[in-house]
Amino acid sequence: MKVNITDVAKKAGVSTTTVSRVLRDYPGVRKKTRRKVLEAISELKYEVNAVARNLRQRKTNSIGVIVGNVLSPFYSIIAKTVEDIASNWGYSTILCNGDENPEKELKYLKILKSNRVDGIILVPTGKNSNYINWMIDSGVKIVLLDRLIKGTDCDAVLVDNENGSYKAVKYIIEQGYRKIGIINGYLDRTTGRERFNGYLRALKEASISPDDNMIKIGNFKEDSGIKLTKELLENSNRPQAIFTTNMDMTLGAIITIKKMGISIPDELGIIGFDDSDWASILNPPLTVVSQPTYVIASTAAELLIKKIENKKTSTSRESLIMTLHTKLVIRNSTQKIKPYLVKIK
Repeated sequence: MKVNITDVAKKAGVSTTTVSRVLRDYPGVRKKTRRKVLEAISELKYEVNAVARNLRQRKTNSIGVIVGNVLSPFYSIIAKTVEDIASNWGYSTILCNGDENPEKELKYLKILKSNRVDGIILVPTGKNSNYINWMIDSGVKIVLLDRLIKGTDCDAVLVDNENGSYKAVKYIIEQGYRKIGIINGYLDRTTGRERFNGYLRALKEASISPDDNMIKIGNFKEDSGIKLTKELLENSNRPQAIFTTNMDMTLGAIITIKKMGISIPDELGIIGFDDSDWASILNPPLTVVSQPTYVIASTAAELLIKKIENKKTSTSRESLIMTLHTKLVIRNSTQKIKPYLVKIK
């Protein structure tokens, strides 16, 4: 027969209220009484009905995390960091792989809602704003990470994508490259659009006209990096350098370049957005736009949990949008190929 709280109270010779206070670590219970209750719990092998308790408290001490691709080093770090922070606060984490797919994202949002999570950290596709707004209205705390959603009033932790991309392409141009290809992610995600805008801004300031043959739009995944790099390099008018706008596509590009026997940087320059451990040990090491991944994740996790705990995070009722800076890390995957006299402002 299943042991209940009344059995524990009878065994310990106390009231059920006292047992409940011990279970909740409520102050004011005498040490001797607490010890008797804990001994009774141990002897009877009593298990707390967490589901029932959470329903009463309307709180599950759990959060959901929906990322774009769990296999990506960037999202792996995001997930691990969020889980660490949440655990320190006493929260469990449910990780979901949205896979850059709006339908999967919606499915996981519904699952997390049905599991009564207290909050969600979401890397959005941007396609489920109506459902997300409904979740927010129903009391679910949501913090966006890496991207914004048009028409949704959410706190968010971002990086300065356009400026990071601009700095990367500006650097390539100042090394003398004029024919610069780009392998970009979805343009309907704010990350993809902003990084593409930075590329265009750097070209414009250097009086370089964008060439449609140099522009390839992928899906932020390694397979599109492989496919689109091949398309760029098999073109008779191939680029002198390639800018890839996330690390997964950068890896795909490197794989293709190596397979085609093209030498970096002697025959082709390359620079990627985001850094990874392998980027610094490549031969040659890869020049990158580094973003503060751990800080992004820890900031989002702290922001979400403080919202759940009803702690003040902003002095206004407006959404809190935090934008973190990127850093250009210069290594050896590009070289100065000719004098370039016109400096970009």
